[in-house]
Parts: sequence; structure tokens; C-alpha cells
Amino acid sequence: MARYVAFLRAINTPGRNVKMDLIRTAFVSGGLDNVETFIASGNVVFDADGEVDAGEIEGALESAVGFSIPVYLRTADEVISVADCRPFGNLDDEFEVSFLPAVPDEAAAAELVRTATGGDRLAVIDREVYWMLGGPRAESEHAEATVVKMLGMPTTRRAIRTVRRIADRYLR
Repeated sequence: MARYVAFLRAINTPGRNVKMDLIRTAFVSGGLDNVETFIASGNVVFDADGEVDAGEIEGALESAVGFSIPVYLRTADEVISVADCRPFGNLDDEFEVSFLPAVPDEAAAAELVRTATGGDRLAVIDREVYWMLGGPRAESEHAEATVVKMLGMPTTRRAIRTVRRIADRYLR
């Protein structure tokens, strides 16, 4: 049995409120085991025999809640790798991670990194974009919409503290 984490996009935002027990029920009805949610922002830890298809989870969620919820699926080892990643050296206690559905085009990723201004730092590693703000969010010229546009794919973002807490609590 393998352990996975599903990062769900855009739930418990205005107009898209979902109870975590409904999320857990949708995962269990899809044949997944030991399903747990971590905070109400769409982090689901579960076990499965063999490969897991994000599209099947998305279908079960849509049936349960009545609207589409994109799923960004990672293995336990992949989440631990993200949690342990230090893309900005020792200056990395307060950064965010955007999960991507696929590895982005290398040229587009390099161009995205070059857009960092005003003390912000960006790094693209595998299927994640790491963003460390150089100051207050309101003063940053970077936005998640920039990532989506430049890489040509949607994302879901988490604070690195959240990813590390998931790794420490459920995966190590």
C-alpha cells in the first residue's frame, strides 16, 4: 500500500465551500484507504494499492460536491522532497509552493524565474514553483496568475509550512 497526498485547488473559497467529511467520503467511495484531511484548504492524505489516477479522484469529487475540483497528486516521497527542498538556501522559512499538473516547458520555467522583481525569488523544480516574497504581498509584482499564464497550466498553492506539517505528521 502506498501513501499519497492530494492537493485540491480552489476549495473553501467564496462560493466553493466544501465540508471535509464530504471530501473524505468521496475519496473512500473511490476505493482509497486511511483518508485524512489536513486543515480545510484541500489537503488529503490517503493510502492506495497501486497507481492512483487524479482524474478518477476529480470525477468522484465532482459527483460528491457538484462542481469540478482539480487534484494535484503527489506520492509521499514527492511531498517529503518538496518539504525538504531549500531552493533559496537558509532564507526559506516563509515561502510558498505552487503545485503543477506536469513538468513545465524548460524555456517557460526559465522565463518565469527571470520575472522575479523587488526582492521576490522564484524557482521551478520538477512540478513545483517556489516563491519567496521579498516584502509584503501587496507590494509584490508577482502573482499566481503570472505562473498560470507563463507556464500554460493551472496551479494550487500552499505555504511551505503547511507542506512541512503534512510531511511531518503523515509521511515521515
